[in-house]
Amino acid sequence: MHANVLKYFVEVARCSSIRKAAQNLYVASSAVNRQILKLEAEMGTELFDRLPNGIRLNAAGERMLQHIRATLNDFHLMRSELDDLKGERKGHVSVVAMDSLFVDFLPATVEEFSDAYPAVTYSIAAVPPHDVPTRLVSGEYDVGITYITKLPAGLDVVTEVSLPPGVVMASSHPLAKAERISFDECRNHAFLRLEGRSPIQGVVTTDFPEYWESLHPSVTCNSTTLLKRLIASGRGISFFSKLAFLDELARGDVVWRPLDDVNVNALTVGIITPNQRALPHVTLEFVERIVRRLRHVELALRDA
Repeated sequence: MHANVLKYFVEVARCSSIRKAAQNLYVASSAVNRQILKLEAEMGTELFDRLPNGIRLNAAGERMLQHIRATLNDFHLMRSELDDLKGERKGHVSVVAMDSLFVDFLPATVEEFSDAYPAVTYSIAAVPPHDVPTRLVSGEYDVGITYITKLPAGLDVVTEVSLPPGVVMASSHPLAKAERISFDECRNHAFLRLEGRSPIQGVVTTDFPEYWESLHPSVTCNSTTLLKRLIASGRGISFFSKLAFLDELARGDVVWRPLDDVNVNALTVGIITPNQRALPHVTLEFVERIVRRLRHVELALRDA
């Protein structure tokens, strides 16, 4: 099949909308629709259910998406191997990670890797921690970084470090003097909450979702960058790993304290990859770099 057909199909499946897919691809909606109809005609079956508010993959479409992602992965793998034979450092790296890693950790890693591999391109997505494994299993991405809990089949943990979520606050905050902080103590202070399901959910008591929803945060948003600024300025406390505050902890602008919960403190941050498909050489090189950086950060933050 023609490369454009594959690209259009994957984007339409991702967006559940031909119009949105066309916008992302910078082509006309009619061109995308024409390619999808042509593909369905070639396959002899519809691949999408047409709904009033968009389109959705049906069973045949799900199987087609699985095949296309495997095909694209094999293509990128072959190109990487050909580049290696020619002595070129090209290729594509796709990473999905929790949002807190986009503040310091991933930008620094990509900058460093780009110095050694300037021709490499990247696809990098920020998602909630519990969504990272799903994105790897689906074939959308090749490398994931998230809290390690029970993983679905088909994934391997390359490395994991002890950087669990805790309570982060301005250095002047009253709780900064505590050695450990209980969930109940957090109720008595202005709380800044990252939108969505907490990464702690599922590793603590079964009534945590009720506790999480019972909080009355002064700010709820989907931006770690915004919450970081509000925390450092003393506007409230929040739950984060030290990974989100590398510079602030080094400068002493904020402090991090562990939660008084053994299960939370046992949580690790890990790098995960699929074990049912071969990864391009350049992706394996990237994984080696982030493994070294993650271990270095763990050592640097051990006493922070």
